[in-house]
Amino acid sequence: MPDRVLIIANALVTNARESLPKSLRQDNSPARELLVIAPMLTTRLQSFCSDIDGAHHAAEQRLRHIAADMSTFRTPPRTTIGDENQLHAVADALATFDADACVVVTHTREHANYHEHGVPEQIYEQFGLPTTTVTVDTRGRIVDHCTT
Repeated sequence: MPDRVLIIANALVTNARESLPKSLRQDNSPARELLVIAPMLTTRLQSFCSDIDGAHHAAEQRLRHIAADMSTFRTPPRTTIGDENQLHAVADALATFDADACVVVTHTREHANYHEHGVPEQIYEQFGLPTTTVTVDTRGRIVDHCTT
């Protein structure tokens, strides 16, 4: 696993320490830096009307759960709420966090927010970051993962 990993958390992973693919776990490796961004997942109407309060609150909740779940990691992550445009959120993060790789946690296609579609590929193309996609079901269980 790279030393500095940017995680885009569109969804929660249940019991991340145990359920993440081995290549993404910290286990007994040297300390790594993690930055977790919870993007605001607005609907198209909310985005059009700039109505982000509900999405902001949901992102805060997601970050609280993630921070609690990842508190057992050797190096607890830094967390922040990200822009609804996930490429903007990544650009903002990279301005102060020199990531070696990116992990995008996303919902299954039938439950994904429209902001989630194509993001991992776009991150790789636009920023040159090796990007792993972790897809979770509605219960936070990992159903697939792949690296771009």
